[in-house]
Amino acid sequence: MNTAAVVEEELIPNYNPIKTAIWLYFFLWIFEGALRKWILPSLATPLLIVRDPIAIYLIYKAISLKVKFLNGYVVLGFIITMLSFIITLTFGHANLFVGLYGARIMLLHFPLIFIIGEVFNKEDILKMGKAFLWINILMSLIVYFQFISPQTAYINVGLGGEGSAGFSGALGYSRPSGTYSFITGLTFFYVAVSVYIFYFWLSKEKCSKILLIASTAALIFALPLTISRGTVMGVLVVGFFAIIGASTGIKQVLKILLIVLLFVGLVLILNATTSIFSVGTEVFLTRVDNANEGGTIKDSIFMRMYDNFKDPIVDLLKKPLFLGNLGMGTNAGAQMLAGNRNFLISEGELGRLAGEQGLILGALLIGLRMVLSIKLLISSVKLPSQDKLLPVIFCGTAVLAIAQGQWAQPSILGSAVIVSGLLIASMNMNKKIE
Repeated sequence: MNTAAVVEEELIPNYNPIKTAIWLYFFLWIFEGALRKWILPSLATPLLIVRDPIAIYLIYKAISLKVKFLNGYVVLGFIITMLSFIITLTFGHANLFVGLYGARIMLLHFPLIFIIGEVFNKEDILKMGKAFLWINILMSLIVYFQFISPQTAYINVGLGGEGSAGFSGALGYSRPSGTYSFITGLTFFYVAVSVYIFYFWLSKEKCSKILLIASTAALIFALPLTISRGTVMGVLVVGFFAIIGASTGIKQVLKILLIVLLFVGLVLILNATTSIFSVGTEVFLTRVDNANEGGTIKDSIFMRMYDNFKDPIVDLLKKPLFLGNLGMGTNAGAQMLAGNRNFLISEGELGRLAGEQGLILGALLIGLRMVLSIKLLISSVKLPSQDKLLPVIFCGTAVLAIAQGQWAQPSILGSAVIVSGLLIASMNMNKKIE
């Protein structure tokens, strides 16, 4: 055997245990709700933190294998969270378990973004993309049956096997949750799937055309059935970023136009041949109209996004310098403190951070996430044209997930970790090959 090859092999750490744990984290993110609703409903509450032990293991293995993930973002997030945790136990609500539940977001899950970004290579990224495409077909079938079934049907059962997982929609239909516990998890899943669908259509990477067409059709078919403005808007935003990332020459522009025509063609075919798609479209448009009381889509979606960002910042300036409410803004924390899952602080993420940690620590944590999201966006756009397609498309979901994603909700937290980690890994994947 070549001596140089042996030396090189010895210098490359064996990241397989970490990669296996990341895949387990990925599958639990997707099927955690299924476990809590259908498979192990009696364990619905403890399964809320089913990914936490995996996160602990990943951090332990990353440290032991000297993975370079301890950067300024991780260290600052650790310091802010520990200070907030101490203030919570000494001057705040003083509930140890609620404080720990709130602290785990930054202490356990946030570092995984950089661990995934460091250990995943191009092969891993593409494998996960193809897994997304396969699971998307299954997910869309589940969404179809949830849409056409009454809320009393088993497929629509809620957490713990009780009630319904569906949420208010329109025209007598409820928003389905897929394998998740709530529609928000399904939204982030479909947005993440759309990243790979756009990428495989626009890039030269090998992917089964049958699988790609089937998964594309499944996504388009499922979008109106979700009755979710956020889902449709999220996929459109990813599509916009895909155009930015692919617009490097006349050939790519023509390719984008062909893909747009393909998408429009699929919509027209589904609308003409599938009655349930037509019904779903009517329900979705009614939902948009009802949500805005007859206003425009701009008022219903864009102004909602603007208000969700502006209002908490204005409210932050009115907060005390420090607050000891760590964990209180989560549904689980509210359950432990007040006996119900109503929002005790704010439904929005920025409002939660401000209400849990006060002006100083809350502003620092909000600033940390904003700076990270902006830095990743700028770094992706500045990549060489041949390297930036996938990172820029990932920015369509990861940037918003980092800056404003509701990390208090476990499925959204899991989505933010995965798509942000994949974004960082995709920025480095060609460098790793070299």
